[in-house]
Amino acid sequence: MARTKKALVTLDDFRIFDARAARGREVARAIDKKTPIPYSVAIHTHPFETFMAVLTPKRFELLRLARSGKRSISELAAAARRDPSAVSKDIAKLAELGLVGVVIENNAGHGVKKIVRPVAENIEISAAIL
Repeated sequence: MARTKKALVTLDDFRIFDARAARGREVARAIDKKTPIPYSVAIHTHPFETFMAVLTPKRFELLRLARSGKRSISELAAAARRDPSAVSKDIAKLAELGLVGVVIENNAGHGVKKIVRPVAENIEISAAIL
């Protein structure tokens, strides 16, 4: 007959799940606030020529400005010293590439406004010509 071993299980054995639960709460809060989701990875692939045609120096500057958090099109336009309609068109191109997200919010008494937010805390761009 095989002998069974007894093991003492305590609450300390489950402490590893505290960190996972904290990360889960952090992700849920980010989703609720519509801010970049921590611990996330987004992978987008595009033909090199298309990517380089879309990512112009002015759009790259908008991408850099958008990294600082949620900003409206007019705030980005003011920071970049550009026309808001041109910035709106450039943000649409960056959104097509998946580099920024755009959310439409109510603007009390003034209709709606587009809020640009980064899709990730860090964006890494690498290219390979095959």
